[in-house]
Amino acid sequence: MTRAEAREYMMTVAFQMDVLGEFDVDKENQFLGIKLGNQDEYCSKLFSIICNKKEEIDNYIQKNCRKWSVSRMPKTDIAILRVAVAEIMYAKIPEPVAVNEAVELAKKYSEENSPSYINGILGAIVKEKSK
Repeated sequence: MTRAEAREYMMTVAFQMDVLGEFDVDKENQFLGIKLGNQDEYCSKLFSIICNKKEEIDNYIQKNCRKWSVSRMPKTDIAILRVAVAEIMYAKIPEPVAVNEAVELAKKYSEENSPSYINGILGAIVKEKSK
């Protein structure tokens, strides 16, 4: 599994956790039950970050989105954003990589306007981080 495929898988996991309302780090085996090959550690790290830092991640997103609240965003978009913010703020993934991958996921899974909206939110978060 490539890093991009692992990121896509983690987007689906973040989506499932949101739908179920279960951001419990102790449920890693339930959500990451399949073998991910060379990306096991990466997925486990992202899972832990998303569970343990969900409130902080959502605050970053909320502060940088216009006229929307996290609770009103499409679940696919928020899942993509949570993975990207986890990578940018906590996993030390290069910012351009995390932003580009999030935009690509939005092109594949989200609505027509989502890629540019996600790019804008993540761009603002990156800018805020560099201050």
